[in-house]
Amino acid sequence: MKHILSTVLFALFICFASIAQTIRIEGEVLDSKTRQPIPYPTIGVKGKSIGTVADEKGLFNFKINETTIVSDESIIVSSIGYKSEVISLEKFKEGKIVIDLTPTIKELETVIIQPKKSKRKIFGRTGSSTFMTANMFTERNLIDDNLGKEQARIVDVDKECLIRDFSMYVVLNHFKSVKFRLNFYSVKNGEPYQLINDDDILFDVSQKSGWVKVDLRKYDLFIKEHDKIAVAIQWIKSIKTDSTSRAFNVSVIPTPLQSMFFRNKSHLVWEKISPANLAFNITVDSFKGSKKDGQLTDKDEHINGNIKSYLQISKFQEEARSSEYGNNRSAGRYIAINNSNIYFETYGSGEPLLLLHGNSQSISAFYKQIAEFAKYFRVIAVDTRAHGNSSDTSTQMLSYDVFANDMKQFLDSLHITHTNILGWSDGGNTALIMAMKYPLLIKRMVVMGAVLSPSGVEQALLDSIKSNSEKLKNNTDKKSEYQLRILSMLLNEPHIYADDLKSIKARVLVMAGERDMVKPLHTQEIKNNIKDSKLFIVPDASHYAPTEVPGLFNKVVIDFLRK
Repeated sequence: MKHILSTVLFALFICFASIAQTIRIEGEVLDSKTRQPIPYPTIGVKGKSIGTVADEKGLFNFKINETTIVSDESIIVSSIGYKSEVISLEKFKEGKIVIDLTPTIKELETVIIQPKKSKRKIFGRTGSSTFMTANMFTERNLIDDNLGKEQARIVDVDKECLIRDFSMYVVLNHFKSVKFRLNFYSVKNGEPYQLINDDDILFDVSQKSGWVKVDLRKYDLFIKEHDKIAVAIQWIKSIKTDSTSRAFNVSVIPTPLQSMFFRNKSHLVWEKISPANLAFNITVDSFKGSKKDGQLTDKDEHINGNIKSYLQISKFQEEARSSEYGNNRSAGRYIAINNSNIYFETYGSGEPLLLLHGNSQSISAFYKQIAEFAKYFRVIAVDTRAHGNSSDTSTQMLSYDVFANDMKQFLDSLHITHTNILGWSDGGNTALIMAMKYPLLIKRMVVMGAVLSPSGVEQALLDSIKSNSEKLKNNTDKKSEYQLRILSMLLNEPHIYADDLKSIKARVLVMAGERDMVKPLHTQEIKNNIKDSKLFIVPDASHYAPTEVPGLFNKVVIDFLRK
């Protein structure tokens, strides 16, 4: 009885501790003079990816994990045209509070424009070519609400000009409507610095793609004594459609000496991405200045061939996300396995064919394979642990051994004792480990772009991953922690010895792209150590051969599996 009581008390302690770790931040923002709600103010913690944007009635409600902040930190409530309020975190522990913001007094400067003609100019990018995209929102692996996220670019301007309109090129919009705030900043040290517009500029986007133009003439945005300004859009509100897909992307190309900037919350510092040329531009009436109008047009967008090939990956990723695969609930379901709900979709009939995707990918990565493979096989496409729609509530380090064990239990749950496998990239690593640990489970197997250890890929890629990991270590938000777990696996896994491949009993086809990031000798080593295995190098293709040349790739895989 004493033992049972102790157990119950311990469980209660854990429960209370868990509750105590979460603080609800709830309130209403009002104009201190009119007592009317202020629409869409931003709420956050300085320097941290925590916060949200209130709704049109000034109401907000979100939670903070106490482990991500210190007790003396404060919540900052801001809105254009008002003085910001700083409120202690302790105040919110008392419950919902009302926050009064005081309007700022505009000091109107008399602008004298000499009686001379203005010249109409466009500053920014006018081309619509797209080789990469700036993702404003995606619901997959959603950690926070993304409200308040900003993206910006710097444009040259003349010394005296009146902004007439703003335009941006939308590549993909899967929402019924999205509301943005348009912000203009001064520039300091090559980055957005201080807000320079006095009015809250809001606009809605409902069109699915193409140029979006915002008329700004009513705001009298006169820019004086700035040779550069930053133009930013901020995510305020979205209305979803019936579709399960959630994405909004703006066109970007990798132009040398051009950069884009982003921050996930309005009280964070800006982060820079280069080379990146965001498809934003402004039309101005210029009264003083000699800058040429228009920085880039389509014909000016010259891109190095290797960069272009590499960045087309982004295009494939967007096509994958917009396909039905990975969110087709009529074909999908979940199986609970070791602190994870594994999501999978099934198509076709015949011998089972398990599809294993790569790092940071999902079922949708095979959007150019599934329909073709389903003509001949019972295709079972899986989101591995912590990817796509599959959850991971454990705190253990991710590894390919963990993934291999998951897949064995997954197949056991489906009563599958013999299967074919196609593993791409990380999925190929998992497939190799499965073939070694469970030699009787696999009939035939194709591995595309697999490695035995991190040394199997080009050093430049490892250096890039290491650099990104170091940056993420400074962040405490859940999204960064998740990304760090994923990247750490690339830096430290797998640990497969070439001699161990000799234990594989399955018939194996080893594949790689002619321009793969996996070293050619490494791919050859995998082939040489698997008895009777075949090797196929996909001509004029990279690590992303399944999406670059799907016709050839699918034929080679199907022919091998059906022999």
